[in-house]
Amino acid sequence: MISYQFDKDKAIAALLYISKEIADGQGMSDKYAALKVLYFAEKKHLIQFGRLITNDRFAALKFGPVPSGSYDLMDYGSSFIQVDNKKVIPNEEPNLKKLSKSDILCLDESIKENKALTFGELKQKSHDEAYHKAFDNGIQWLSIEDIAIQEGAEPSLLGYIKEYYQAVNFSKCPTN
Repeated sequence: MISYQFDKDKAIAALLYISKEIADGQGMSDKYAALKVLYFAEKKHLIQFGRLITNDRFAALKFGPVPSGSYDLMDYGSSFIQVDNKKVIPNEEPNLKKLSKSDILCLDESIKENKALTFGELKQKSHDEAYHKAFDNGIQWLSIEDIAIQEGAEPSLLGYIKEYYQAVNFSKCPTN
């Protein structure tokens, strides 16, 4: 069995990158928007490259799926970013060496597609089939397989994702 390994360094780099790219004229971005952009980038990367960017898990919460480890990084004493009244201000530049070319490609695509969306639009977009399958049934975590199916994974990719992510031991996840 493969141990779950949330990549904190990649998550920090991705959150800083997203926050910088979606920031307003005062250098601030919205926490909800940053986490949704990351969620959509993770889905893109899963379908295009067969893996997640940060190896985060997605909690099925009231306002939609949330990359759980990344959410915790923003909420619990991280020095890389300030969160004030749901506004995010990066304290440093993203370390792009932590992100692969494919990571940045999917982050950029997600930023482009989602940067201008409102809270309501992001919420509606993220309340997708995989989310409802978990949330409506009282399940805490979205299934990676359900995300892949919803996103139209080719059968061979779906087989790989299903095999790999079913072998992952999520009990080692720090957010359990």
